[in-house]
Parts: sequence; structure tokens; C-alpha cells
Amino acid sequence: MSLTLPSAYSSASKQGNIQENWIVQLGFFNGDAQGSGEGGWDATLQADGTANLLNEALDNSETGVDVDDGTVFQVGDFIKVDSEIMKILSISTHTLTVERDAMNTTAATHNNNTAIYWNNFTPISLADTTVDSVFYHGVITNTPSIRASIDLAKSTAKTGNISLSVINFQFKGDDFSAELFLGTRKYINRNVKIYSQLNGDSTLSNCLQVYQGRLIDISHDDSTIKLTLTEQRPWDFISIPQEKTTGVIIHVPVDYGGFTPNNNTYWGSPLYLSELSQTELRPCPLLFSQDIFNYYVADTSAKTDSRAEYWDKSLGYFIPINDSDNTAITTSIAKNSQFVTKTLKELKRSFKTRPSSHAITATSGATILTDDLDEIYDTDTSTAGTFESDASADRHIIVEFYDTPSPDGDFSQGTIYLKSMWDWASGNNQSKIKISYSLDNSSYSTLWQQTGTSGDRAVTTDNFSVTEFPEKLYIKVEWDIFSGGDDLDGKLYIHDIYYSIEQKARDDQTNNVYIGADGLVNSWDGGAIEHGHEAHRDMLIRFAGYTTTAPENWSALHTDRHINTWKIRWWALEPVELKKVLEQLQYEFGFIFKFRADGTGSVIHVLQTSELSAAQTFKKEDIANLKINNMPFSQLLTKMEINYEKHPAENRYLSSVTSTNSTARTDWDIQTKENISDVNLDMNVGTPNTSGQTDGNADFYSYYDNLFGDIKKIISCDIVNPAVSYNLETGDIIQFSNTAGEMPVEPFGDNWADYYMITDLQRSPGKIKIQAREVG
Repeated sequence: MSLTLPSAYSSASKQGNIQENWIVQLGFFNGDAQGSGEGGWDATLQADGTANLLNEALDNSETGVDVDDGTVFQVGDFIKVDSEIMKILSISTHTLTVERDAMNTTAATHNNNTAIYWNNFTPISLADTTVDSVFYHGVITNTPSIRASIDLAKSTAKTGNISLSVINFQFKGDDFSAELFLGTRKYINRNVKIYSQLNGDSTLSNCLQVYQGRLIDISHDDSTIKLTLTEQRPWDFISIPQEKTTGVIIHVPVDYGGFTPNNNTYWGSPLYLSELSQTELRPCPLLFSQDIFNYYVADTSAKTDSRAEYWDKSLGYFIPINDSDNTAITTSIAKNSQFVTKTLKELKRSFKTRPSSHAITATSGATILTDDLDEIYDTDTSTAGTFESDASADRHIIVEFYDTPSPDGDFSQGTIYLKSMWDWASGNNQSKIKISYSLDNSSYSTLWQQTGTSGDRAVTTDNFSVTEFPEKLYIKVEWDIFSGGDDLDGKLYIHDIYYSIEQKARDDQTNNVYIGADGLVNSWDGGAIEHGHEAHRDMLIRFAGYTTTAPENWSALHTDRHINTWKIRWWALEPVELKKVLEQLQYEFGFIFKFRADGTGSVIHVLQTSELSAAQTFKKEDIANLKINNMPFSQLLTKMEINYEKHPAENRYLSSVTSTNSTARTDWDIQTKENISDVNLDMNVGTPNTSGQTDGNADFYSYYDNLFGDIKKIISCDIVNPAVSYNLETGDIIQFSNTAGEMPVEPFGDNWADYYMITDLQRSPGKIKIQAREVG
């Protein structure tokens, strides 16, 4: 959204012979020994770092102002309460004697406990001027320029550094260079504001703020001072995580998104591995071990679904861990000033599994007919694998079961379950059937035996304990004919074989612990964070001290991003640079955060074409030096191999998709292996579409396909009509008149009906230059 022009400014910009002056406010910290280093326009703090507030209600005339801590102020300081500025004339402990309605503000009533802000700055300008009774020294000798840009491909924003050349004039009895660095006031790394003043207007509210940044460098010689300003970036020099445990010092993980635990599985009531299919978990670092327990730091607050789970790499499953009495740990417990989940040191976990292959051998003379063998391995116990026998003498068969998934760790205990049935199908002879088992095909133990004749049937469900993991299982079926010589026909039905296993960890496996508890809740209303744009806003508030007030355009972004294809799951265990995390969020979730010229935050994303509207429409008399280009062919993006859903425990991705703009690949003669981008999404777990959707905000691929899936037009020009230029900023949507004769040329023979976003804007006194890119 464009800058809001002051009403007086808006009318002044339409006049002829405009005189533009830039006035600069150099914020400073007053240097009080008990202060906390804040200054400029920051909130005032007490000596202990807590908020410094009014300690009484004020009417609109009282000059004695009680505050929480008067020791941090100095005579001559300016403070701001609500919209009123006051000048401190004297200090008596925690009572400030002030001049009300300073700097052309209006005295007003104020409530007790209202926040107090500094309003301390040193004024300089391009030309001498007085604004709100403050004299600005016209000592800036160069013509400064502000350049702002956004990169739609990377979803980043940037404002370039500004240099001011200043006369080293006499200021309060000394060189101005002495004031700026080694004087009582501190200017380095303090805020700087720049306003555009038209036609000498003497009221600051009638001036347009065009920049807010920080002073980062000062140099000078005998006559000239160079000041270097940079964009205000509260995330600079910040890493996350920041919270640490006490005692045993490790970082408390930072986690965002919705996570899902597996159902509990424990000895006595284990689940099949196939029932432990959840991978939406996050890691927990080991905090310390004590007695028989391990403690894993999980959160900065209590969370449900914090049951510990073990990543079994060999099996490829997360398996919940049993505690000492075989019940699930369902909530975190407070420990070591943070919240943790606990486990037995052995990390015991239980599950059910099956072999997946078999082989059959028989004694000579036995005929083995088989069918439906796969039924042995399914989970339906009403179906069975069948072994049909036809023999005229004592015989046996051996079925070898193998290819059982082998878990990590050491074996704790196990039980094998077998459900089977023998059917005496025909023949008149009495016979005995015996079924036995072995883990090594050498020493067999009897499971059951039964004597029967034609028409009899024996059904059994057996289980037996094992002392090692059953990599192979041998089932022997023997039958003996007691009298006569008739053949014996029969069928063995094996309905089910499964193993119930409990494993425990080796010493090198104690860090493989994960939980399915949801991540942080947001810092503005305490709601769940499920999407990337929400995590970005929370990081700005939580870690960079940004306001809880929603950035400009937040509502529109939230509408387009609060859907499943833009969901997030992300965590950090060790410090990472906040700036890089924020920029990665912006790229993966298709939006840009930037600071506007007035210092407020704004989010930018490209709406679908049907929702676009222009902040300004230009005609040929508004512009000069028009240049029309096409987007560089190298930026064309017609095919993405997208990997997403980062695995919680391994350096790989759980899902992938190939997304293609087939039309553009045909139009621009793209060969099979050309113009393919490999993209790894570490945060975005939404499923991208395989082709671009009409709504470019439908998913990650559609968003960038809308911008780079085909060659777009780029327009550059100078804006020579100040009435339509002063309020412009990067991210604004503009158009050029599509009425015949109102533009000097058609763009590549096309019309001017398209929408363009300003991606580069250079502002200097009396001049604005833009570059805009087609977006719809």
C-alpha cells in the first residue's frame, strides 16, 4: 500500500515550482549512567530494564509529572506521552518538571501507567528551516538518494545505505564531529528519520517521512563529516534459539507448526509397525540423566502430546517409549526451569511385526500343495495361508519364515504368536499331528499335538517367549499314521504369525528421541501457529522486539496463506541467524516483509489477477525516460523438482513432486533436461500442485509459476509529475493508461492493460525513478 500523504503535502505537490527540502532527525541516547542504552524514539526504561511508565494520571496542564524511575532522565530531554511531546526542565527524584505541548503538539490528558517514549534528536537538513519550533541546520551538502528494492524470486526486500555529507560546523561551542561521537550523547546505532518538506512548511505533520534507519558509521576531516545510514533491521545480530536451560546449559528448541504423535504402543498392548506411521514429529535433545531416567528438553511451556518416541532407523518408524510401569507419558513435566519429557534410560519400546517371506521343505514322498500364502502376512486373521498334504506314510514339512524387519538397539523381550488349524480331510486312519518351532532349524520345541481321524479339525492359538530377536522362524508339521495303509489327506491353515518385540537402546542411541507436541503459540493473541507467515510474524515479535500490531496488508496475506498448502513444520536446536530464517520463511511461503519509509512494517505478496487494483495509473505526461524490457530468459522457471516434508531424524525429505509449466516449455523451445530447478522446502509441508493454478496463491509452485513461469515485461521510467509519485513505494501495484494516445508506445505490440509491481524505487529531492514488473 502506498504511503499516506499529509493533506497539506498532497496539495503542495500539485503546485508549480515546488521547493523540496529534506530534514533529518539524528536520534541519540542521552548518556545517563543509569540508562539502559535506549534513546531516540524508543520506549523509556527504568534503570533495571523494565518499562518506565507514568506514575499518575495527568490533566492537560499539570507540569509536575510523576514517573516510575526519574533517574534515567536528564534536563533537556524530550519525551513523548501518547501524541504529546514534553521537554524536561528539572528533575526531583521521580518527578519531572516539564514544558507541556512542546514541538507544536497539543497538551492532553494521560492515564496512569501510560508508556513514555524518548523524543531526543539533533536536527540537520539540506537547507536551514524551522519545523515545529525546532531549527534544522542546513549543513547537508550532497543530494542524498534512497534506493529500495524487492526481489520477487527470493522474496526479500532491501533498502540501500544512505550517505550524508555534512559540514563540520560549530555546534554548542565545539565541532559537530565532537558532538556525534565522543560527546555525552550517543548517536551510533540510534534511529535516524528523514522527512521531505515541501515549500518550507513549518509543521512536521505536513512533512512526509521518506526514511527510517540507523546511523552506523561516522568519519570526518577538518571541514566535512560523512554519515552512513542503513535500513532499520531489528533482526540484525540475533540468533535463535535464545532460551537456555539452567544447570545443564543447552538451548531450548524453537518449534513451529502442528505436529502429530503416534498412538502409544507398550509391552502388553503393542501396535503393529504399520500402525506407527506418523512422521510429523520433532527432535528433543538430551538434557541430563538422573537415577533410572533420561530427561529431554522439549518446550518453554507445558504441552500435551509430549510422549517420547524413538527413531528406529533400521525399521524406519518412530516408536513411543515405555516408562517404568508401561504407561504412556502424555504430558511434559517441569524440570530444570524448562519443560521436558522423560524416559527410562534404556528407552524401552514395543511393537508388533511379521516376517514377510517363507520357504517350504518336505520329507521325501510327501506331496505339498500350497495356495494363498500371502494371507499369512496380512492383518486379517479370518484368512489363512494353506499347506495341503498327501502322504501314505509318516512324514513332515518345515516352513521357514524370514525377512523380518530387524530393529535398532538390543533385544529386551519377545513373544511369537501363531494361529493355525489342521483339517483331517479324508482317509480312515487315525493319525497324530504335531506342530513345533525352532529359531535355528536344529532344536525344536512342541507347540501342540492332536490325534484325529477323517473329518476331525484342530484349531490352536499358541504363543511362546523368545530370548533373542527372531530373524528366522521354523515351523515343523509332523503327522504319524497309527494303523492301516490308507493315504492321509489334510490341510494346515496358518492364519497369522506375528512377533511382539521389546527393544532397548544402546549407549550411543540415547539422543534419538522425538515428540509430537505442537510448536509455539503466537505472540499476539495466543493462537496456534500452523502456517509460515504466522511463524514469521511471531519470530519478529518474540525474538526481535517487533510490535504486536499487525503489519500492513496482514489480513490479505493471512487470507491467502491460512490454508493447508502453506502449512509449516520447523525446528531449531542450535543457534541459527534470525535474518536467514526470516528470509527462508519468506521464500518458502511466498511473501515479503519490509519496513516502510515511515518505519512501520508491511507484508507484500502478489494477489491473483482478479483481485489486483492499481495505486496509481500513469500517462505519458507523468513519466520520462520510458524503457520497456522483457524479463531475462535466465529467470524463466518452467519446471521444479520440489522436495518437501523434511524428515525429523534424517537428512532427507519424505515427499517430492515435479511441477511443470508445459505451455511455456513448448512456447520457448525448452529441451527435456533444460530449465529445471531443484527446490528443497525445509519448512513448508504443504503439497505443491503439479501445474500452476489460476489462483497463484494456491500453493508454493503456483505462486512462483505465476511470477516466473513465463516471460514477463519490465518497465522503467522517471516520474516527473510529483502529484502522482511522492506516495509510491516498493510493492505498490501500478498501471499505465490503456487509453489510446495516452502512452507514447505500446509494449512489444501488447496493450497496457496489465498490472505491474514496483520492484525498485530511487528517491532523491525532486526526483523519483522506478522499475516495475508485470504481475498480472
